[in-house]
Amino acid sequence: MSAAKELAANAIDNVEVLLRDMFAGNYANNEVSLGVLLDGKEEIQVQLKVTRSPSEFIETDYSDWDESHKPIDEHVKAG
Repeated sequence: MSAAKELAANAIDNVEVLLRDMFAGNYANNEVSLGVLLDGKEEIQVQLKVTRSPSEFIETDYSDWDESHKPIDEHVKAG
């Protein structure tokens, strides 16, 4: 697995924690660094961000709209 995929895999362990903290603190968004990729002397930080601020949404054409929109699990909101 590539280094980029290894860092991205950390998102699985972080996404629900970010959501729980966001709901508990009534924050508009929450984010975490998943790690840093090195390209010579340049550093590229891989980030995971969750946001409920529509102004911060990234414009995206989902390949499958229905599969890309899911109701949130209630246990995540409850903490």
